[in-house]
Amino acid sequence: MKLFWKIFFSAMFISTICVTVSGYFLINADFRAQLKSEVKTAQDYGDLVHYSLASELKEVRWTFGETENGSLEGSIARLAQFTSIHNMNQKIAFGVMDETGEPLFSSLPENLEKSMISQLKEVKRGWSLKDTDQGVYIQAIRPVSYLEHVFYVETMRDVTRVFHSRKKQYETLVKSVMIMMVVTGILTFFLSKLLVRKIVDLTKVAKAIAGGDLEKRALSKGRDEIDILSENFNKMAEQLQGKIDQLEEAAERKERFVASFSHELKTPLTSVIGYADLLRQKDLPMDQRICCANYIFSEGKRLENISMRLLDLIVLKKKKIQFQPVSMKRMFEEVAVIVKPQWSEAGVSWECQVEDRVFLMEAGLMKTVFINLMDNARKALEPGGTIKITGTKQEDGYLVRIEDSGVGMEQKELDKIKDAFYMVDGSRVGKQGSVGLGLAICDEILRLHGFGFAFDSRLNAGTTAMITIKGEEYEVR
Repeated sequence: MKLFWKIFFSAMFISTICVTVSGYFLINADFRAQLKSEVKTAQDYGDLVHYSLASELKEVRWTFGETENGSLEGSIARLAQFTSIHNMNQKIAFGVMDETGEPLFSSLPENLEKSMISQLKEVKRGWSLKDTDQGVYIQAIRPVSYLEHVFYVETMRDVTRVFHSRKKQYETLVKSVMIMMVVTGILTFFLSKLLVRKIVDLTKVAKAIAGGDLEKRALSKGRDEIDILSENFNKMAEQLQGKIDQLEEAAERKERFVASFSHELKTPLTSVIGYADLLRQKDLPMDQRICCANYIFSEGKRLENISMRLLDLIVLKKKKIQFQPVSMKRMFEEVAVIVKPQWSEAGVSWECQVEDRVFLMEAGLMKTVFINLMDNARKALEPGGTIKITGTKQEDGYLVRIEDSGVGMEQKELDKIKDAFYMVDGSRVGKQGSVGLGLAICDEILRLHGFGFAFDSRLNAGTTAMITIKGEEYEVR
């Protein structure tokens, strides 16, 4: 069953039950109150009859001891016959019985049930309902004592109108419930439509996203639970779209990687096969053989370099590093010893200003990062260019900047330089032996450390590589 019908029928059921039950209890409460009032009136009539008969007996001055047995009953019967008792201009009908329940006098339309007398005790009152063809009556009885003899006074009161009123109220309740169900049904129908509308819209958005429309979003204007659900759904959709974009980007990077790797293998393999075929088919002079062999050797070394660098990148993705305290100043001194001969040969000047701080890292891997970045800076320079290396303590760690005064890059190039085999200047492949894996390896090493890695570059103004070493400074003891 749909949520709309669940809300509709639930509201109808609850409202109908509430109105019906509350109406039933109100009607019965009113009925019991009226019946109680009628019972009290009937009992008051019995008291009035008792006091009237007692007063009449005193005036007659009858003495029980001077008469024969049964003379008291006869006297009370005659007094009751000639006694007329009124209440609000209405004559009260009553009956008098002896202690066995035999009637002495009665002006009532119905006689008392003797079983009721047997259940009474002296000075105790009783009443019961009698349903007759003429109507419903309250039959009230009370014991009285005249000259130390027990008698019973009976009164009756017509309560047909009370029962008739209750019946009318029940009929009115049924009609009211039916009208209420129609009105409530109409209101609940439109209210349910209003409440479910947002859920229906959310379902449509979910179907659209499932169908591939990742830009679709749910409309959220209020602050109720459904609006909050819509907001969370939109956040989920945005995260889902972000994940899909990441997967698509990763797939695109893999395609570029495969294409670049194939290209990098194809170029040296073509040279190797060509020169090998030349040596196989022709009897060349010794100097040409040596030249062909040199080409085969250099391209073979290049293939070996690509394989080893690619192996390093694969191994890094699965490597677990061991952190140890490393002095930043000492590390750059060791790196300078390695790169200084190449810089001197290329005619590059350099400046190094590094604050001596100690941080936890894997020294060998971080040396690889700095050597790669410095070598890239050298390759971007013409003879006479400069490289500046700075290391400063920051609030969130330590910042290393490697700046060169080379040709720089456009912004669109900065987004791709960390990809494997990507090179801004393809001529470096032949001139300087670059295979385009250095920055990819650096990025993976820094990712393993949890360090930041970014570039800033302007065309014809140079490039700055920035490494943020995150974490607290290690305290040497």
